[in-house]
Amino acid sequence: MQQQVAKKMMKPFYEDCDYFWSPSVRWEQQGEEICIESLSYSGTVLALFPTFYYLTQKGIKIPDLISSFPQVNPNHVADFVRDLITNRILVHSLLTPQEIYYPQEHLIFHPYSPETFLDPAKYEAFRQEKLSRSFPQTSQTNVPLAESVFPEVITNRRTCRHFEEKKKVSFDTFSSLISVFKQYRCENEIHYYYASAGGLYPIDLYIYIKDHRVENVKAGLYYFNPIENILQMVSNTCVITEDAHYSMNKEIFQSSAFSIYLIYNAEVTMPKYGGMGYFYAGIDSGIMVQLLTHVAGMHQVGVCSIGDINFRRIQKYFKLSPRQVLIHSIEVGLQPQ
Repeated sequence: MQQQVAKKMMKPFYEDCDYFWSPSVRWEQQGEEICIESLSYSGTVLALFPTFYYLTQKGIKIPDLISSFPQVNPNHVADFVRDLITNRILVHSLLTPQEIYYPQEHLIFHPYSPETFLDPAKYEAFRQEKLSRSFPQTSQTNVPLAESVFPEVITNRRTCRHFEEKKKVSFDTFSSLISVFKQYRCENEIHYYYASAGGLYPIDLYIYIKDHRVENVKAGLYYFNPIENILQMVSNTCVITEDAHYSMNKEIFQSSAFSIYLIYNAEVTMPKYGGMGYFYAGIDSGIMVQLLTHVAGMHQVGVCSIGDINFRRIQKYFKLSPRQVLIHSIEVGLQPQ
């Protein structure tokens, strides 16, 4: 009976799966408050800790969690749990790269103030300093390397932050850009044009095409099926705007013809590699971006990798499982003449 009440109270968050305390989130008790990262709770929440943390650290279903504190008003526990789920403190899906790497900054001390990265002059000084670094722990032996000459597809590589908006990307060019990720068979073995850990290829491609920007392709969100080399419509009503991007990248998105989203599917590599499958997926993604950049250069197409977007604003359109997570996104369009 108590569990049925708990289920009802947790809608729409309740799912029949275990929730975990995010391994990226720290908590501590300060006086009469429980502080969880930037959030603070008092009152009945104090009576829940540390037992609440131990239960969720191992994983527990929400009705069982609420029922574990019969001495506390279940409505109060449910409200607290709902807040933790909303703020990604209790999770049942893969952590995003941002959630994983955020705690690393606590391990590194640096003397730079936030103004360093806001003031253009100070940031340029910072950038020049870092680009001029060398490794001090070397011997006196130096080996000058021979000068090499590279083709223009290498030497002309540039990040494109503004795209031609008046011309459509031709269907042949678009097909070439996306088809480079297709699966093909050689001597009855499956191959791709790029490398992947274990030969498993866990990165799923989703492509958002803007209205009248790609020849012969309707606007919408598509999944690229590498086996058949086709686009499959995920949503023809999806409208992604610059609101999904942070201020520095809004103009880039506004002028691009289409966006590519690299989605890691943990079901593919975690059975073999465990958590390191996530790490290898990041390497796979980098290889894929380089391959796309190379092909784009052959077609006078510009690409721009986007370091971070507010994916939670648009995630509903992708219909992802809890075992899929965005690794990277790229904006693509014709280079301005």
